[in-house]
Amino acid sequence: MKKILFLASGGGGNFRFVHQGILGGYFNPAELYLIADRGCGAIEYAKNVGIPNFLIEYSRKSPEELRSHLLDIKPDLIITNWHKIIDADTVRANEGKFINLHYSLLPAFGGLIGLEPIKKAYEQGCKFIGPTCHFVDEGVDTGRIITQAIFTTDRPFEESVTLMFRSGCVTLLNGMNIVLFGEGAMPTRAFSCSEVIFDQPSTASPHHFNEQFWSRVANT
Repeated sequence: MKKILFLASGGGGNFRFVHQGILGGYFNPAELYLIADRGCGAIEYAKNVGIPNFLIEYSRKSPEELRSHLLDIKPDLIITNWHKIIDADTVRANEGKFINLHYSLLPAFGGLIGLEPIKKAYEQGCKFIGPTCHFVDEGVDTGRIITQAIFTTDRPFEESVTLMFRSGCVTLLNGMNIVLFGEGAMPTRAFSCSEVIFDQPSTASPHHFNEQFWSRVANT
C-alpha cells in the first residue's frame, strides 16, 4: 500500500478530499500521514479521524525535524500544502516525490498562494484559469508540470473559487496517480463537469461526486 504524506498549514481541503475519497472507495487505498508546521484545521481533522499526524517547526535553516519524519515514514509521495519553501537538500533527497497544487495555469501567477492567483487573474481580465499540479523543485512554483485543468472566468468570483477547489482536487488526484502509478494509470474521473477541461481524461468508468460528498469534504 502506498504511503502519502501531506504537509499542511491551513484547513486541509485537499487532505480531506483524499481521505474521504479513500473512505468512499473512489481511490486506491493508501496510508495517509500529515505533518503541520502550525496549529490548523488540517491537523485537527487528522486527529479527529485517527490519521498519524505531527506538529513540527520547520525552516530551510532548520530542516532536521522534517527530515527525521521523512526517514521514519518513508512516504511514496509528499504533497506540499503548507506555506513554506522546502530546502534544496531535502528536495534533492526526495527527488520526484514532492508535488504541489497551485491555483493558476502555471507559469502564470507563480509565487502567489491561496486564492491570490484567482484574484489576480480576475483583476487582469484573464479569460481562462485553472489549477496546476507540478513537481516541487528548488524554486517557487517552477517545477515540471504534471497535469492541469482549465475553465473560463465568465462567472462570479465566488463560483470560480468553488470550481477551482473542486477541479483542483481532481487535478491533484490525477497528478498523484501519474506519479505513483505512471502515465498510463488514469484515475477514475471523480469530478464530471462540462465547464472544466482536464488534460488527463479518464479511461475508467466515471464516478460522479455528489454534493453530499463535497459537503463531507468541507465540513468534516
